Amino acid sequence: MLQRVQAADGRDLLVRREGDAVAVLGPWDGGRILDAVPDAAAERLDAAGTTPLPFLREGAKILCVGLNYRPHIEEMGREAPEYPTLFAKFVDSFVGPADDIVRPADVDQLDWEGEIGVIIGTEVRSASVDGAAGAALGAVALNDVTSRGHQYRTTQWLQGKALDSLSPIGSMVAPLRDDLTIETRVDGETVQQGRLDELVFGVADLIAYCSSIVRLRPGDVIATGTPGGVGHGMQPPRHLQPGQLLETELGRGGSSIETLCNRVRDGAEARQQ
Repeated sequence: MLQRVQAADGRDLLVRREGDAVAVLGPWDGGRILDAVPDAAAERLDAAGTTPLPFLREGAKILCVGLNYRPHIEEMGREAPEYPTLFAKFVDSFVGPADDIVRPADVDQLDWEGEIGVIIGTEVRSASVDGAAGAALGAVALNDVTSRGHQYRTTQWLQGKALDSLSPIGSMVAPLRDDLTIETRVDGETVQQGRLDELVFGVADLIAYCSSIVRLRPGDVIATGTPGGVGHGMQPPRHLQPGQLLETELGRGGSSIETLCNRVRDGAEARQQ
């Protein structure tokens, strides 16, 4: 599996994870190395001496899909969409796998939305569904943390979804398989579980549809949607509070691939890197 890490000497690297070791493929260099991922390793490092960094390239497009799991559609009182419901986030919307989520002072309805993100590996434009199937590099864990108060100020969701430094994203990219799972936990309590094969619009459908709107380039991300169990859909609604631990786990076959562990704290919006 591919991973972005910081080495003990401070280097920002793209590596291939091999158990307790990592094979260095090259410098992250803003993610431009994703245009042509090397096959051969330049060196090997002990994984224990590295720090995971967000697998998110500078200037990446992040396209997010709403209402793509039927239980989530039902809990939010919506109808199943005819076309994918798209909105955008930005690189500055994200934090790393272990960074704090800093809740802005004007946010009191902060909600979790664990998702499987798809990292694009090949440039694609106006692809057919068949042609889109091979365009993905793999899957990454992310959480589309949302300010519900901002989201419902208007019929457009962007302002609730793209707030600075709220959404964790993983460091590790796993091969795409239908049995990939996403699980969200709040202070150890499981609140969401979903599988990639439960999507209303599958990965190839999403890549084809998104590429009909905008050119997708290596390192761009499609967040595939969240399963049921968001806090805002509960009775009574629940929202993230300062001090709580949000965990977002990407897994397969009962085994964990990567778990994002992000503590919520109060304060002004600030990028935590």
